[in-house]
Amino acid sequence: MYKLKTIIGTIIILLISLSLFGCETQADINARKQQERQDFIQRSIQKYQEGVALFQEMDFSKPDKEKAEKATLGVFCATSDNMRFSERDDCYGAITGSCPNAQELYYTGQCLEIIAQWGSIEKGLTIKDSMLFYYAKLIPENYNGPLKEKVLPLRNEIFYIEENVVQPQKAAREARHKQLQAEYDRTYSERVAKQHDDDPYYDEEYYAEGHYEEDYDDDGYRVDRREDHRQDRHSGGMPWHLRDKR
Repeated sequence: MYKLKTIIGTIIILLISLSLFGCETQADINARKQQERQDFIQRSIQKYQEGVALFQEMDFSKPDKEKAEKATLGVFCATSDNMRFSERDDCYGAITGSCPNAQELYYTGQCLEIIAQWGSIEKGLTIKDSMLFYYAKLIPENYNGPLKEKVLPLRNEIFYIEENVVQPQKAAREARHKQLQAEYDRTYSERVAKQHDDDPYYDEEYYAEGHYEEDYDDDGYRVDRREDHRQDRHSGGMPWHLRDKR
């Protein structure tokens, strides 16, 4: 009886809860959605401001990897990409108005992360599959947003090192590779001919002078193989186990 009363009580509570939830009006739904929108906007603006503050205190010439990642994530919350991924395109105007140039600051943060990871701009540009120059190109050369005094010098330095250090080094390596390849191709036939000339297998005098013995260890195998080889040479190269059956 006690268990039955407990089950009945639980069912009644569930019914009441479902009844209350089902009584939500359209006005309640609209208010809830509006509150969710406002919360998203406020969180995005706050994260953006925190990211900008981290960028302001950061030394762009020697960026800290952890701070760069945190600042980049902060400004990303105010980008159009984040709003699209979060399915909050309805917040775009409100957020971008309070978070200017979030996209460009995000690209800047990506540059700082790569530089911090590899220790220098040059290393960040030369490492395989690096995106450093890609993100730098996404920052406009006439950028005029927050942290302009730090963002533009960083962008310009990346461009300078890419054009005046990395590309000349790459061109020199490619020229050297072509030179070595040309030399290799030019001497290929000579090397092949010389290889055959130096190969003892093709040298009759090599065997006549007894050098053939030096190719084997003193384990009995050398003597047997030498004798077999001599018999093969005098019989036109036919192996001994086939000669017996002629």
